Amino acid sequence: MIENHRRARRLAALGFVAALIPAAGAQASPWQWSITPYMWLSEIGVDASINDQEVLEREADLADVLDDLDFSLQLHAEGQRGRHGLFFDFSYTDLGDDDKRFALPGGLPGEIVAKGDLEMTLIEAGGLFNPRGDGTGLTLLYGARVVDADEEIDARYDFGPGSTESRRYEASATLADGLVGARYLGRLSDRWSFLLRADVSAGGTELTWNAWTGLGYSFGAGGRHALLAGYRYMEIEFEEEDRRAEVESQVKLGGFIAGIQFGF
Repeated sequence: MIENHRRARRLAALGFVAALIPAAGAQASPWQWSITPYMWLSEIGVDASINDQEVLEREADLADVLDDLDFSLQLHAEGQRGRHGLFFDFSYTDLGDDDKRFALPGGLPGEIVAKGDLEMTLIEAGGLFNPRGDGTGLTLLYGARVVDADEEIDARYDFGPGSTESRRYEASATLADGLVGARYLGRLSDRWSFLLRADVSAGGTELTWNAWTGLGYSFGAGGRHALLAGYRYMEIEFEEEDRRAEVESQVKLGGFIAGIQFGF
């Protein structure tokens, strides 16, 4: 039942952002399209508190992430006609965790044993404005970002011999933000290029910001395809009320990003 509910929310999120993108039409227009499957090998930091009491503080390096990663999928698509265009980005990560032990707050005897599971879907969609009309130089981005997060925390409070209490906290939300940002594509040579991007969004989340930089190498007829590699960092702050508690979380993602861009 819970899994079906999660799938339904993700489909609703996809439908929401799809509605932001108008159809390009069947007319013979000079649209330039690209689709980029990519991978984001990100280290992850998760801080979670329940009723202002920190119960989960996790910094997972790349080795830990690859060990705990259950599934991941990323895809970027973009189209441009003249100075205007559209973009769409989808990223899904399912990350589990082993038991972590924390001392009880306030110097109390005993400890908290917590196990967390995080599923996160990030969807970005909107428009772009490139004054040069060729995709190079400065491009302004605007649109929406949807963050779909499912967080489960199984906590066992060990107060001492014969005194144990177990609880499960679940925080699930589909949050829609307004997004603004900019990127810069510069040419180093006929084949090589560099890219800088930064954006910020808010509304459903408390605040989300994203930045990345990378290099590209063009190949194929007219250089329409490209190999891309770089570094990306994102930080998300959100708050959700469980039936019994208020759960505040901060998720930090940062690491190597690489993909293949196919132009048509």
